[in-house]
Amino acid sequence: MGNSRAKTGEFGSRHLYPLGSDALLSALGGKGHSLARLTREGYPVPEGFHIGTSAFQLFMAHNDLKPQLEELAKPQVINGRLSFERAARQIREVLNTAALPAELADAILRAWDNLGSPAVAIRSSATAEDMPEHSFAGLQDTYLNVGRSQEILEAVKGCWTSLWNARALSYRHERGIESDKTTMAVLVQRMLNPDVSGVLFTANPLTGNRNEIVVNATYGLGTQVVSGEITPDSFVIDRKTSAILSTTVGDKQFTQVAGTNSGLRTLVTEARLQNAVSISEVELKSLVAMCLAIQEDRKGIPQDIEWLFAAGKAWVLQSRPITNLPPPPLVDIRWDPPEPSAFLGRSQLVEHIPGPVSTLFEDLHMTRSLQRFWGMNLVRRGNHTFEDTQPPASFVVQTTVNGYAYRQLGEPPRSGSLPSKRSSPSNPFYAALRRCISYIRKQCRVFRMWFLWVAEWRLITLPRYLRVIARWNQLDPSIATTEQLWAGIRALSLADARYWYRGGAWNVFSMTRGTEYALDRFLQEHGQGQISTGLLLSGMASPAFEANLSLWRIAEIVRKNSGLLADLLRVPPSLWFDRLLEHPRGTEAASMLNTYLREHGHRVFTLDFVEPPECEATEQLGRTLQSLVLASEYNPHSVQTSLNARRAEMLRNARKTFRGKQRWKFEWLHWRARHFYPNREAAFSHLGRAWTVLRPFAFELGRRLAARSTLNEPSDIYYLTVDELGRAIRSVLVNDGLPELKTLAQQRQLLRESRKRLNPPIHIGKPPFWLRDRIVADDQERSFQQMLEGSAVSPGKVTAPASLILSTGDFERMQPNTILVCPATTPAWTQLFPQAIGLVTDIGGILAHGSIVAREYGIPAVLGIPDATKTISDGQVITVDGDKGTVTLC
Repeated sequence: MGNSRAKTGEFGSRHLYPLGSDALLSALGGKGHSLARLTREGYPVPEGFHIGTSAFQLFMAHNDLKPQLEELAKPQVINGRLSFERAARQIREVLNTAALPAELADAILRAWDNLGSPAVAIRSSATAEDMPEHSFAGLQDTYLNVGRSQEILEAVKGCWTSLWNARALSYRHERGIESDKTTMAVLVQRMLNPDVSGVLFTANPLTGNRNEIVVNATYGLGTQVVSGEITPDSFVIDRKTSAILSTTVGDKQFTQVAGTNSGLRTLVTEARLQNAVSISEVELKSLVAMCLAIQEDRKGIPQDIEWLFAAGKAWVLQSRPITNLPPPPLVDIRWDPPEPSAFLGRSQLVEHIPGPVSTLFEDLHMTRSLQRFWGMNLVRRGNHTFEDTQPPASFVVQTTVNGYAYRQLGEPPRSGSLPSKRSSPSNPFYAALRRCISYIRKQCRVFRMWFLWVAEWRLITLPRYLRVIARWNQLDPSIATTEQLWAGIRALSLADARYWYRGGAWNVFSMTRGTEYALDRFLQEHGQGQISTGLLLSGMASPAFEANLSLWRIAEIVRKNSGLLADLLRVPPSLWFDRLLEHPRGTEAASMLNTYLREHGHRVFTLDFVEPPECEATEQLGRTLQSLVLASEYNPHSVQTSLNARRAEMLRNARKTFRGKQRWKFEWLHWRARHFYPNREAAFSHLGRAWTVLRPFAFELGRRLAARSTLNEPSDIYYLTVDELGRAIRSVLVNDGLPELKTLAQQRQLLRESRKRLNPPIHIGKPPFWLRDRIVADDQERSFQQMLEGSAVSPGKVTAPASLILSTGDFERMQPNTILVCPATTPAWTQLFPQAIGLVTDIGGILAHGSIVAREYGIPAVLGIPDATKTISDGQVITVDGDKGTVTLC
């Protein structure tokens, strides 16, 4: 086995390479390239050779297969889902009849003869596999214990064919990997008959703990470990000391071994061995030492390593980066209030910030901009000066604990002042005058709340907010000065905060909350549990429903254009957006899509401007369009018609139930709630609209900082504080940089990723006396139950599997006709609702975004269940009762 690049003629063919070849990944595939490196580095790898990707290309060209396979590799739409089963079957039939070029077949068999004609393992090695983001684990085929010449050639063809099996086609399609750019190499290695084998992870793949090594082991061949067919022995080992921290003995009922002539045999494991550990402590320590050395040679990147022991010697079969390894876990996490007697909750604005926040968003927007306009509101009420509503005199109203946003309840201390000179209390005239003035002021506040708050939002606050955005949108970031970029970022943050607190969305939210709560309380007291607030308030227009209606109309145009649909189905959903805009048959749909982006593209997945709004997340928009196209039976108009019929029936029942004064009170409360109800979602739909302009400013500013070596990437700007960013900007202005901020920004970004795995409680601190009856004081100590309780926000009952969606990165995992289980929803999450038949969230209540949209779609919803996303597993069947506010685990 040489260490030099394979030369033409080696093994008698330019398509074959020695096992230790330093040929490129494009020639050896992911698995082969990794094993070639391990061989050159001196690790024990079973001897063999590579059949390069050029051999696969020769096979394709020899049989003129490329045009045939491209035509056949089209999915079918079956029951609203893409299926590649027919495509894979037809491709397999074509490849089975294709002939292997004679010169290539001869070269393969000569190379096998040079090994001594042993039984061999023949393994697929695709060019796109064994990457940190795409493992392709188990998608391509492996043939073990192949000992006859004809079987070897058939196995090589079988590996090539597996590149086109249904699983591989679907995997590449979902991840945007074009099939015609993926090729296949093949590994041929001497077959070993191991005593024990398995998999070792040099970091804990579940927790992300880099100080723990996880080993799975079983008797015989490890194929059953990799495929999950048996429960292996599992060991957790301390990285530093190699001490075994925990041992779990698997059942190991069966042992797979090489057959006498060829193939595999499955034997029943001896009873005495089933309950014994399959690998000794000495073997474990030697295995760990070897695998840690491999990781060290891979620049410390944690590895997923397949191994075996045969005749007392350890062998390496594969080493690849661990796919989607979580960040290192945080330790000693405490959820303490930021100051004594503080009570914090994840409600109102915080419901739009479900995950841990970025540094700049917390400092600039939460601590400064939102605090400023919250303080102005308090000043207007007359009990505070502005200085006393800002730190350090006041707490921060929108604060964070372990990076998660919370809202502090209560007010800061009232402003102190000198005693004022007042008339003697004994003077009845002045006392009566003061009472009269106080009463008039109170009535004016009530009048302003009921009659002016919504008008102020609609006619003054919203237009003012939109004007600020439009004014800054006229500035081209690429030609703006650094000072202008920074000024724009601050101004847009202030504009969004002002829109929330200063006569804007918060006022509308308060009106909606008050009127709906009054109706709900009345129905609970007098409705005998037969009348649902959620259904009575359903069926009204909202921006969220209009946005999805617009996408549905685009999907209808695509579905009716067979040529356009066929071309789009060929590409992954992540590419639909771009293909639709450039497709010659998609002019009408592209025009409507551009209109959709202008009207709804500002919708945010989270209020934190570190995350892109919908207009930037075009890959997810393509997935949403595809799901609507495939859901041919879905019609939002039919959903609304059915929902309105159910609402009308319930309204008739309510009017029959109530008599006399109760009837009049119900009519008044119902009319008032429906009058204010639509405004809440309309106001909230504009939150974060300023980020469509702020983010390009931040990117350009970050680019300039990266050019001065202050940051590694432009996006790192979101992990600086305001003070640090100010220093960085001043350094740019004098043609200098602050390289020490690079590491700091990266550490904070990693910390934010680690915090995403935390489970923030709904409340922190001791609730005030006026909330004790409504708040569960210690949310963290809720014990696991088969029935989870939350807020009943949308009526109905449904039993179905759960789609667990924790972030926008999981959107592609949403399955049709399942129950959406997530931390919370924001306007941009609405695109998942056409596929959902129920909703469950960690946080939120009757006025949360998710409850309103769930009613519009007529699906049962229960919100505000702490730990719902931790308790419910993806695919688990659950029952959501939107009338009782319960979720039952089936």
